[in-house]
Amino acid sequence: MNSSPRIDELKTSDLPAVSAVHIAAFPDSALTKLGSGAVERYYRWQLEGPHECSALGIWTGLGLVGFCFGGIFRGALQGFLKENRAYLAGRILCRPWLLTNSIFRERFNAGWRSLRRRSKKGNRAPKPSIRSFGILSIAVHPDHAGTGFGKMLMAEAERQAVIRGFARMDLSVHPSNVVAVRFYERLGWQRVGTAEKWSGHMIKALNAGADTGT
Repeated sequence: MNSSPRIDELKTSDLPAVSAVHIAAFPDSALTKLGSGAVERYYRWQLEGPHECSALGIWTGLGLVGFCFGGIFRGALQGFLKENRAYLAGRILCRPWLLTNSIFRERFNAGWRSLRRRSKKGNRAPKPSIRSFGILSIAVHPDHAGTGFGKMLMAEAERQAVIRGFARMDLSVHPSNVVAVRFYERLGWQRVGTAEKWSGHMIKALNAGADTGT
């Protein structure tokens, strides 16, 4: 029988397990197609880069079954590409067929365009009008779908945001991912923008007086 699930902070030693969950949960993502090493490097950058990261994992007797990376990220994608460009170029050379994949090509090109724009502007990051606790990535292994683990991770991320004094959370989801959108809406998240122009940005106002005890 599996032990009761527990949520705890992720460490760098957990990154191989994080990579395995990501690959299982997002088999068609551009990052997954670059291999487990690239996935691990991506999440290592989120843990070790110049961010205010709250990285949570959920474990059962089977090991890590889900994770959530939240906080304030300064160059989550651009910094990863810059720090790992030689490695990533090597991965693509070993997988030239990736460049024929329309989804991979679109996301890869978008990332590098973003990196070039950032380089031209220098290292100065724009000051946000409101400090918001962002959800960068959340995943639960498909073998544990429907267990409520995703809801547990989001609840703990929200608790961490309240503890840190944030009044709002935000995330981005692909508008076509109806299952994920409905999941967030059930948790009180709201779409930003009109139905015709919605890009997938969602926000949630936080209750500053919420109980932050364990």
